[in-house]
Amino acid sequence: MRKRGQIGGRQADWGFVIGEWSVGQSDFELAFYIAVQELKCRAALLDADAIVGMRQDIDLDTNAFACFYLQIYGTAVKYI
Repeated sequence: MRKRGQIGGRQADWGFVIGEWSVGQSDFELAFYIAVQELKCRAALLDADAIVGMRQDIDLDTNAFACFYLQIYGTAVKYI
């Protein structure tokens, strides 16, 4: 995916330097790409032409701050 320019390269997470704590930003980018690809596959199974109203929900794990949860959803539509 990096070779094709679909996701960026690995980057250092400098949030700790400026006083922000964050889960690795490049992990968000990779998770978003994978989730969108999965959504497209599921829409193809329904023979949909597009997905409208796509939204995302990101939740941080507040117990260990070691992972996050990403949900992407939308409405699959078929043009008539």
